Amino acid sequence: MSIFKVAPLAVLAALASACVQQTVTPPRPDEAAIKAGISAQLAKFGPAMAAKDAAGVASLFTEDGTWILPDASTFNGRNNIEAGAKNFFTTMESLVPGETAIDKLIVVSDAEAVTFSHGDYTQTEKGKPPAQHMNPFADHWKKGADGTWLIAYEINADGPGPASAAMKP
Repeated sequence: MSIFKVAPLAVLAALASACVQQTVTPPRPDEAAIKAGISAQLAKFGPAMAAKDAAGVASLFTEDGTWILPDASTFNGRNNIEAGAKNFFTTMESLVPGETAIDKLIVVSDAEAVTFSHGDYTQTEKGKPPAQHMNPFADHWKKGADGTWLIAYEINADGPGPASAAMKP
């Protein structure tokens, strides 16, 4: 085989080898930006509950989202979540949100994450004295086409919390 035939083949083999060795690693998702976006959405939940804004609560979920309350009541889909929130609001006089915080964030991708969080609030049910609650909850989040993070699945494990100074005898 002449040098004129071998040289082009050698060049092609070298180029092919270089292409295989230079795999592109996708950039890591921006965890700080994801946490900020999710935190902004979480910050809307307490005020929507306090205002008894069922549509506002439902708007924080994906169209096919799932909301599971501490008593295992389960609402699938935004319309059912709104109806469930309306029903829940009929049992309470007021709700005063406290602090809500993300305890652990697991970034799955630029458009998917899981959080383990907690929030405290004081709830007054009809005919009962105010009660302090601590609500640990877990959320599966999806980022919409508009960049807004929405809850695809939420499970709550509400329980009594420590009495605030205002509630102690």
